[in-house]
Amino acid sequence: MAALTHAAVQASSTPLPVAAPPASSMVVWAAIIGATSALLVSILKDYLFERLKERRVREQSEATVYRQYLAPLSESCEKIVWRSKEIFIDKRHAFLKTSTLPLDFNAYKRISTLYRIATLIGWIRGMNLELRALPRGKTNVATPISKQIAAFQKALADGPHVELHRLTRLSALWGIDLTRLDQTCQAALAMRFEVEAHTATEGKLKSDPDHLRSLPVDKKLEICRRLAAYLAKETGGKAPDDDVVRETVERAVGGLSYREALLYRDWQDALGDAMIERDPDSVRRFRIIGYEKFTRLLETDAPWFAVLSRSIDDIDFDEIDPSDFRSQQLRDLSAAVASILIGIAGTKDASLVDATTLEAAAGLQKAIAEATQTAGA
Repeated sequence: MAALTHAAVQASSTPLPVAAPPASSMVVWAAIIGATSALLVSILKDYLFERLKERRVREQSEATVYRQYLAPLSESCEKIVWRSKEIFIDKRHAFLKTSTLPLDFNAYKRISTLYRIATLIGWIRGMNLELRALPRGKTNVATPISKQIAAFQKALADGPHVELHRLTRLSALWGIDLTRLDQTCQAALAMRFEVEAHTATEGKLKSDPDHLRSLPVDKKLEICRRLAAYLAKETGGKAPDDDVVRETVERAVGGLSYREALLYRDWQDALGDAMIERDPDSVRRFRIIGYEKFTRLLETDAPWFAVLSRSIDDIDFDEIDPSDFRSQQLRDLSAAVASILIGIAGTKDASLVDATTLEAAAGLQKAIAEATQTAGA
């Protein structure tokens, strides 16, 4: 009996063997792992790799479009640089005055200058349209000369410095202190003062720069008193004495009676659209319209052509009118175009800019910087 009991205890203490998983379970796990791996590979192949490939193709396409437009764009910059050199370095700017003889030839030179500027606007527009037409094309595509092109567009469009100049000039005339305002506040006040000036002149200041000069003296004085009081209130300062306003009325009128020729960003696009047409004979989609067609567009009522057509008429560089901001705008525009050429010369496409033109562009930049510094002194 004892032997039986001992055998039973021994049997119960012996560990039982662990059952092996069935072969079918191993097959299932192997299948799951294989399917998951295949799915991941498929995702990488069909999505990630394709996206990388698509991005590479797009970048190559963007580079191709950029290079297709770079040569004519560079050529149009060269033409502007040489014309600007005449004006700012050679001092042969008499053709800008509508009364300079011979009238026909100088009228041609003014229109020719406008055509060169409009041509550059057209090439920029054509290139941007074609870049945006690419698959997944972006609104703004970065190119090696994007910053220089942006400076050119800014020179055509932006007027805040004009408003600030006017505010500073009139405040100085009336003894109103702007130093308590930081730059941001001064810029905001300049914009509000612009609105007040147009309200005081019944909205005629923009359409007719000489409107104020033709008013009776008492009306001029009334407008100046109103604007001086407005500035004093906005700056928290004391209004100028009436004697000061009376003594400076003509100079204040001169400061308010300004001329400018701003081509806003959307107007630049519209002008660029008018300057290009489909090109069936080139790898480029667009080409620039001819000179004859351009001269007809200058006579249309489109506001962008109306502004362009009078943008350089009668700018006097012999005796600069401080109220004619077009002179500084032409300087800024010319310097920006020179920067585009210098920018191209610093890339792998440097062969597009010959040494003589590059030297002219650098000289133009220097001359304009000196003239701008002198004008601001």
